Amino acid sequence: MISIKTSLASFISIFLAIGAYFIATANLGTEVNSLLPSIFVVLTTVAFFVVTQLQSTQHGAKQNPPRKQAAKSTSQSTNDSAPSSEIATLYIGNLAYKADEQAVKDYFEKAGTVLSVRLVKDKRTGRRKGFGFIEINPGDEKMFIKQLNESEFMERNIIVRPANDKQH
Repeated sequence: MISIKTSLASFISIFLAIGAYFIATANLGTEVNSLLPSIFVVLTTVAFFVVTQLQSTQHGAKQNPPRKQAAKSTSQSTNDSAPSSEIATLYIGNLAYKADEQAVKDYFEKAGTVLSVRLVKDKRTGRRKGFGFIEINPGDEKMFIKQLNESEFMERNIIVRPANDKQH
């Protein structure tokens, strides 16, 4: 990926430098030869910055899909046909960092039906942050909280609470 950026930036900067050289020679004469290295460095830097920004914008769009799509793609779902208005969400905290979605789902299914699990990861490192969310049938929240709050999961006492609605 970096070689593509560098090649494209070099091509653009060379093209711009040649154009700048011909424009400057027409106006200034032979004194342009002393300015050519500086023009080349500036144009290379600008071209590389522009290409990097364009590619990181395109890469960012692929990397960060909209929240609802990301939740569906990373969650373990047993009932995809349930409308979102008929789903309750619980916050799960103090999870072991090695816990994965399937292990959390298996543990929580002792208390009832788990529709999906979403564990939060650090965007930069990709490591889990130690908390997440589960979606369950509405009305089962109190049962899950009563049975599993402060229970031991992977040698840690987990926290189970109703999730706060995200305010935009």
